Amino acid sequence: MELLYRISKLGEARSVLWPLFVGHLKKGIAFFQITVTKLNEQTREVSHQFMQILLIVVFNVFCFFSSINIWFCECMSTTSWLDRTLLKSKYLGTLLFATGFDGDGALFPLAFGVVDEENDENWMWFLSELHNLLEINTENMPRLTILSDKHKGITDGVEANFPTAFHGYCMRHISDNFRKEFNNQMLVGLLWQAAEALTVIEFEAKILEIEEIQPEAAYWIRRIPPRLWATAYFEGTRFGHLTANIVESLNSWILEASGLPIIQMMECIRRQLMTWFNERRETSMQWTTILVPSAEKRVAEALERARSYQVLRANEAEFEVISHEGTNVVDIRNRCCLCRGWQLYGVPCAHAVAALLSCRQNVHRFTESCFTVTNYRKTYSQTIHPVPDKSLWREMSDGLDLSADIIVNPPKSLRPPGRPRKKRVRAEDRGRVKRVVHCSRCNQTGHFRTTCAAPI
Repeated sequence: MELLYRISKLGEARSVLWPLFVGHLKKGIAFFQITVTKLNEQTREVSHQFMQILLIVVFNVFCFFSSINIWFCECMSTTSWLDRTLLKSKYLGTLLFATGFDGDGALFPLAFGVVDEENDENWMWFLSELHNLLEINTENMPRLTILSDKHKGITDGVEANFPTAFHGYCMRHISDNFRKEFNNQMLVGLLWQAAEALTVIEFEAKILEIEEIQPEAAYWIRRIPPRLWATAYFEGTRFGHLTANIVESLNSWILEASGLPIIQMMECIRRQLMTWFNERRETSMQWTTILVPSAEKRVAEALERARSYQVLRANEAEFEVISHEGTNVVDIRNRCCLCRGWQLYGVPCAHAVAALLSCRQNVHRFTESCFTVTNYRKTYSQTIHPVPDKSLWREMSDGLDLSADIIVNPPKSLRPPGRPRKKRVRAEDRGRVKRVVHCSRCNQTGHFRTTCAAPI
């Protein structure tokens, strides 16, 4: 009883002291609109382009940084992930976010939104705002590659707002559902091999292997259009991203801010992005190569493999490359190879490198522009400026009336029972096989001796 009393006192103390450190939760939401208005005005004086926040209905907040999105479609790959993470503060909520990838493969957050829950309507709203954002910052909207899980709201939102985009699913979610349905590790391995296959012939061979083992599993797979998940059929450019594992690193530091009030949470995200921009900008200034390190490594590996290839030239653009793996046709004018490695990764494959070297071409000139150090530096050339303490904000004088009582009520939320999860379940852990327990009394599995109810 003494222990329980002390724990309860500790909980009371936390409820009193925690708001003093991070701000009162309800007061932060009520003060939110005034904070946003003043923050936007203050930052316009500093950089003219900082962020815009749209307050929709009760508690839908969309936030982006202009310094991020100004170079997204010009200097980076047009591949982006959509995901969400649950908020842990008193009023809960969900953080929706869209993130791209820079030339070196690192995450490049584009925008995030705070909503009451993940549903079809909120995803439609978020993707609509994301479309408006990209449309304003680019002269010609490119054909994006959007990757996500199979949430219906995301699918409908992508079709409505990005009708020309290539939409692909995360293979981890498909694999997890497949494992739950059939519980066969061999079949799961073949499914991954089919997803990673670069050509249609390789893909169909793996599906046939699955069909020979279990026809129902092959039927289950064929019900999902392969253009949404299989590399061989996917029409967009995924740059090798089959799963959202890389996005888990974004979730790891967002998790630290997920329990904070909304203003402090947004400030935590802004400060992290400001630090990222500065660190990557300074790091790139030390590079002396033409391509970013990851692309340089891929080209170097291709150069090493290409040394043993035999090249036969058909005309000014087409080549026949013979290797121990077989014969491939390379077209340097259209930047394509029969193995599809060049098209899928944006960097010349070993066959393409062999063909380019045979006609004395510079291999670096035939890589996608997003992998050049020049474009990488442009990506991080803009600055996310620091924001002073609110006590230093100047009074607004452009006709906006803030004297009236502006009350933004927190969303109606119902906290689920049980202790909230502190750590996000990693994607690779979701399908992990649990340890099978064994009863030493009846020699059966699924329970221990102490809970055994079998008659002896």
